[in-house]
Formats: sequence, structure tokens, C-alpha cells
Amino acid sequence: MRATVASRISSVVLFPTNRPTAALIIAFSLGIGLSRLIHEYSFAALAAAGASLIGASLAALRHDRTLTSLALGLAAVSMGGLSTALAHRDGFPDADLRALIPRGLFKLNEPVSFEGCVAEDGQKQGGQIVSIIELRAFLAKDHWVPCKGKGMIRIAGSEAEGSPAKIPNLLQGDLVRGWATWRLPRNYENPGSAGRRQSLARRGIYVIGRVKSPRLLESVPGACSNAWTRSATSVRNQVRKSLEPIRLKEQGQPAAVLASLLIGDYSQLNNSTREIFQNSGTLHVLVVSALHVAWIAGLFLQFFRSIGVPERTRYLLVALVILFYTWVVGFQASITRCLWMFILYLIGRMLLRRADPANILLASALLLLAAQPDWLFETGFQLSFLSVTAIAMTAVPFIESYLKPLLEPLRNSGKSESLFLQPGPWHQRGRKLRTRCEILIEETADRLSPAVSNLLCRMARALAFTALATGSTIVITLSIQIWIGPLLAHNFNRMSWISPLANLVIVPCSSLVLATGMLTVLADSLHLCGPALMRFSGEFSSLLLRSAGDLAAVAGAWQRCPTPSAAWVLTGIVLLFAWSHFKWRRVWIPLCYTAALLGFVSHGSLPGLGILISKSKSIVCRRDNAIWPKNVSTLSFTFLDVGQGDSTVIAFPNKSVWLVDAGGLLQIPSQEDDAHAFDLGEAVVSRYLWHAWITRLDRLILSHSDLDHAGGARSVLRNFRIGGLVHSHVAPDRVMAGILNTARSENVSVAQVFAGHREEISSVLVRAIHPLPNPTGATANENSLVLQFSYKRFSAILAGDLDRAGEAEILSRSGSPGGLLLKVAHHGSRLGTSNPFLEAVKPRWAVISAGRNNPYGHPSGEVLRRLLRHGARLLLTADQGAITFETDGNAYVIRTHIGGILERGNL
Repeated sequence: MRATVASRISSVVLFPTNRPTAALIIAFSLGIGLSRLIHEYSFAALAAAGASLIGASLAALRHDRTLTSLALGLAAVSMGGLSTALAHRDGFPDADLRALIPRGLFKLNEPVSFEGCVAEDGQKQGGQIVSIIELRAFLAKDHWVPCKGKGMIRIAGSEAEGSPAKIPNLLQGDLVRGWATWRLPRNYENPGSAGRRQSLARRGIYVIGRVKSPRLLESVPGACSNAWTRSATSVRNQVRKSLEPIRLKEQGQPAAVLASLLIGDYSQLNNSTREIFQNSGTLHVLVVSALHVAWIAGLFLQFFRSIGVPERTRYLLVALVILFYTWVVGFQASITRCLWMFILYLIGRMLLRRADPANILLASALLLLAAQPDWLFETGFQLSFLSVTAIAMTAVPFIESYLKPLLEPLRNSGKSESLFLQPGPWHQRGRKLRTRCEILIEETADRLSPAVSNLLCRMARALAFTALATGSTIVITLSIQIWIGPLLAHNFNRMSWISPLANLVIVPCSSLVLATGMLTVLADSLHLCGPALMRFSGEFSSLLLRSAGDLAAVAGAWQRCPTPSAAWVLTGIVLLFAWSHFKWRRVWIPLCYTAALLGFVSHGSLPGLGILISKSKSIVCRRDNAIWPKNVSTLSFTFLDVGQGDSTVIAFPNKSVWLVDAGGLLQIPSQEDDAHAFDLGEAVVSRYLWHAWITRLDRLILSHSDLDHAGGARSVLRNFRIGGLVHSHVAPDRVMAGILNTARSENVSVAQVFAGHREEISSVLVRAIHPLPNPTGATANENSLVLQFSYKRFSAILAGDLDRAGEAEILSRSGSPGGLLLKVAHHGSRLGTSNPFLEAVKPRWAVISAGRNNPYGHPSGEVLRRLLRHGARLLLTADQGAITFETDGNAYVIRTHIGGILERGNL
């Protein structure tokens, strides 16, 4: 009796609705998550612990202790997840790059000759060609050393002396030899910044190489390919060739959209197009994933069914078709996950005839994580898995329980042989709807003509079919948004309110574009009516792009938002999963939680909830442990790690926030507006501000217009409410012109300040001490805006890119501008930070913002020695990441993102 009760409890709690994989995937994922906390371990001890848990579980089962056995079994599964993740992370052969680099065999930061195979087609990014190379060997001294692992190479588009050089067209399967300077990937070490190094490692990429000139590379087309690879490359080339007329006629982007839909080639999609689809909540249609697999599978299943292929055989044939399509796309992570989920679904249908989609989904996730445990932490895997989970566990049950019972009887109106006698209130409503409709049709036919009856029945069936399809699409879209909305806010700081409506338009339209695109490629290869189909494909692609743009342009359709904590996002997902898995009736619990979380996150555009939000956001967002008493007002400077650039966030005692410079990407002038370039203002500066729940900047200040200081300003202007843009004298250039145009479009006031400008912000005196209203400097660096801050006993100077001539001018006018904290000019260049300037300022701390291993040699060893001789403590963003100096005017605390609290004391 006791065993029977325990068995029932376990079946209800752990394995309801025949989904045993739910408990397994949760336990396995928990083990993978725990691997992040373990750095020293004995693999033999872990294996012994796992075996002991399995033995204890079997022993408990023999003694009819079902719950104990299940608990021990799930603990063994967690131990399996932990062991798998640790083995994947730390278990690699001697020839692996991760083993060669620590031993000093694979040299970093110096030219190394290498040989490898192109793993992914080269793509244009910011004026360079970026390609993924599967390394096979490298030259060490006078012999070749075999190696294994991927590297990302960046090939410059021109020679150093300015003469153009042709960049090789690297395609998957090509053999590549050449010289490159390799380095380890580096994260931007700021709170909220994405883990770029970890993201690349999950793709098997461990080093990044820079090829100074295309002449340092040679490629042998197809030398690493096989028959499958050559076929896939041929198909991709045929698609690109077919789309070339559209690219020339439609100015690029419609063809780029078609290429992304057909073969997963995203290289030609510019930032504007990506942003349009992101804002409308429909970026997923451009990513080759479940939508494409479902569309292609449905098409071929119907085709094989129409020609009489047996059920199991057609499932096998469709699996082969999807496999070849995945090969053509290039085994991208998104399509690979969909491939294996679909194959497992087909296997379930072949073997069992009927298979629970949710159970197969969970089983697929379990197998994928067993092969690639790091995918658990990948945003793409999380979004794709949660999207399909939302469909399988929320949308489909809702459709089956409510929409189908209501509309299926009406879809069979006029068919006397189709009866619906199932019990339940919604089935009853469906029968009533059909009965009333048929009575109305008969009355109408009696008044008009009996022939009208058949027509009206067809119209009723068509209306029911349309209502069911539309309703199902709405339910699916809403379900996905509820499940992934908080995750999108956490990872992308973007909320698309119009997404449910946009998907009703964009998904069918993208399916139409996909169908016409495939027909265009097929017709072009067969030389059949290619130009006509090509014209239709281009027009449909343009329509898709315009539709997404129009939807994104609707007022209030989307917004940028701060970053909710991972714990709160995970809590919402767990609630939704538990509600769907255990079939709770209290649907309002997860829905209210998700709505409240999204409401708090979107507080920047809900001014009516300001007081409530201000009290609640400290719970929703991440906060460091309090250092200062609640009644103490502090001034803080946070020097962000933006690589070879500058960006400083200043928080005043009255909670006003200034941003001085916005970092940026160093590019040659002809590429500064490149639509494919990495946007540091979006990906780093804005991410930090959102992580800190800063949604408004009282002022954006630009010291000068160099790209490493002002390159990210346009993104900051678009992403935040700005009280005003401030700059000093600048010579006319394209960078500043673009920033001012963006400021005007965002209705941000613009002002210029010069030496002598003073203002007081909550007891903090801010002075501009350079340049003069009519500056004599010939360069932007000489005319850098220099600011001095004074707060009780504390003072700070932010020196921009000031050089020695500017320093001498300041000293001639101001005498001794004191600054306990000095933001060193020009990233520590030897052209600034002179002895006379340091003698006048007398800094106690010197912060240098520069990129690690930058090509300019910043910071200069001469400047570092000079600062040390003057008694300044050096703080480098390249070593410490983001550096925060916080003071109440009498005491201070210095924190870094990497090292935590470095120093604290009294001024």
C-alpha cells in the first residue's frame, strides 16, 4: 500500500502526462550549471560518486522506496551533467589549441605561419573580411606542429602603404595558408557586458588572428572539401549568383534578406535592417531555424504523400532533405538544433506512430546538451528551446482545448457524416455554433434558392478555417512572447510590444519570400522563366522589408529597456514551465509574474508608475552590496573598459548622470559609417548603462570628435533620453556631423562649452579648463575638452586626449589645477602627461583607458614611469576592467570589475 502511494505521488510530481524527460533535463541542466562553480576536482571521484548514486538508487528501488530511488536517480543524472560539462570544458588532447597555448608552443601576439581549412564562408565586417578557420598545423621554429581548434581571422582590405589588394574569396572547404598575428579573445570587462570569449569558445573558436595584407594569404579552393561539401558550396554559390540581379536592382538589402532566408548568409545584412526586424520582434524570420525546417518538411511531406510514398519512408526521406539543407546552410547552431529535434520527432513518429511533441522536445534538448553542454548558456539555444517549448507546452494545449473544440464543428458544417460528440463546455459551444450557423444557412436558402445553401456552407467552413489559423497564430505568438520576453529584455535590452501583431504579417510574408526565392533559384538553374520569378522574389523581399519597417515605426511599438537580473528571469521561466508541465489551473500566477516583471523593466516609458517602479526596481535589477550608509550622498566616476577608447559615467549626489565620451571603433575615415561595423556604443556603453538601470542621461559630453571617443555617441543618443549634448570647438568632420544630425532627430539640445565655464551640480563644482573659445590648436587632440570636478576634499580631472601643448596652455592660465584623480590623457600616449603638468596636478590616482596589445603602444612606458615617480597609483582598464571611484567628499572607495574593492580610506 505504501509503495503504491509513493508510486502515485512520484508519477504525479515527477512524470505527469507521460513526460519523463522533464525531470531528466532539469536534473542534467542543474549539473551543467554547477560546473560553473567548480574549478578543482577529481574526475575519478566524480565518476565514483555517480556510480554510488546509481547503486543506491537501485538498492532503494529493490526495497520499494520509490521516491528515494527517484531522488537518488535524478542526483545521479545531475552528477552526469556535471561530469559531462567538466569533461567538455577541461578534457582536450595535447594537440588542442587550449593545450598548446599554455605550453608556449602556439605563439601569441607575433606573426605565426599556419595552415587550415575554411569552416565558414568569409563575411564582410567593418571593412574587413572575417572567416573561421579550422587550424590543422602551424610553424614552430623550423617544423610544422599539428593542432586542432578553430581561429577567427580578420583580413585587412588594403595594404599598409595604401595600395589596394584583392581579398581572397574564402569559402567553406578551401585550404588556407598564410601568416597571422594571433591573440586570445578578450571580453569587455564591464558589468553587463556580454561574454564574447565564452561565446566564441562555445563555437570552438579559441584564438583571433589578424592578417595585415591579403598578400600574406594563399588559398586552394575546395582542397579540404568532399562530395557533400562541394555540393553544398555549389548550391550556395548558385543562390548568390541567382540573387545578384536583385542585389543590383534593389540596392542590396532585399537580396540580403533573401540570402539570409535561403542559405543563412547574413554577411550583407546591414545594422539598419537588423534593427528593423529586432524592433518589430521578427528577427527570427531571418535566422535559418525552426520556421525553415517546418516549411521545407511540410512541403516535402505533402509531395511524398501525393506520389504515394509510404509513411515511414517519407519521414526518412524528409529527414535526409533537411540534413542536406543543413549542410548547405553550414551547420549553424540554430539550424543544427532544429535538425536533431526534427529527426528525433520523425523517429518517434516512425517507431511509435504517435509522439508527445513536448516529450520529444525535452529529449532532444537532453541529447543536445549531452553532446554540447555549453549550449545551456548560449542565448540562441535558450531562445530556440523556449520558443518551441512555449508552442508545445502552452500554445498547442490551448489550441487543442479551446480553439479546435470551438471551431472544428463549424469547419465541417453541412457535412452530416461529421459528428462531434466529445464532452466538455468548449465542445458544447462548438456544436451550438455549428447548429446555429446551419439553421441560419437553411433559413437563407429557403428565402433565396436551395443552391445557395452549398455556397454558404463553404463560406462558413472557410471562415472557420481562417479563424482557426489566425487564432492559432495569435496564441502561438503570444505564448512565445510570454516565455521569452524577459529573456529578450535580459540579453538584448529590447521589448517589442508589437511583436504578436507583426508576426501575423511577417511570418506568412517571409514564407512567401522563402517559397519564391527557392523557386527562383531552381528556375534559374534550369533556365526556366528565371527573370520573371526573380522579379517577383525581389518585390516580395522588398515588401517584407517595408512591412517590418512600417510595423517598427508605429509609435510605442518597441522600446529599449534596462537589464533584469538573471534570477528574476529564471524564476519566471520556472513558473511558466511548472504551470504548463503540471497543468495548474491558476494560470494567473505565471502570467501576472511575467506581466509585473515586464512592467518593471519597461519603467522608462511608463511615467505614471514612477514611484512604484523606483521602489521595485532595486528588487528586479542587480545591486552590489551597499558600501555607504543610506543617508550619504556620493559622487562616483566609472571608467568603462571600451578597449582603445574612452568612456566615463559620472553619477552625482543628486542622482544626475553624465556620460563623458562614448567609446568607439577605430576605423579609417572612409569606413566610419560602415553599416556592418561593430557598434561599441550599443554593445558595451549602452549595455553597462542598462545593467546599472540608467535609462536617462542628464548630459552626454564629448571631449572631441575622434572615433575612439565619439564613435559610440550616436547609439547612446538613440538608446537613452538625453538632457543635452555638450561639446567644445571641433573642426567640421563627418563623425561630428552624424552625431549632430542624430541629436536633432532625437530632439536633444546641443551646446558648446569652453574654458571658464562653471556650474554646480548638487555641491559638485564642475569647471571646463580647456580649450579657449577661439582655440589655437590645429588638431582635435589639442582642442580636447578638459573638465575639473571638485567635491569637498576631492578633486578630479578628465583630460580627454590633451597633449603637451594643451597642458602648457592650461598651466599658463590656471596655474595649478589640482586633481587627486586624473584620467590620463590620450590613453597614456608619450605625447601628453608631461612632468610640469603632473607637478601642478599632483594626482594620487591615475586611470588609463587603453586596449590590451593595441597597435599604438599605449600606455607608453615613459608615461607610466613618470606617473610612478610622481606618486600616482596606476589603474588600467586593460587590466582591471571597469574602474569605479566613489566618494562622499571625505572618504573614498575604489572598485574594479575584475578585482572587486581595491582600496578604501579617507581623503
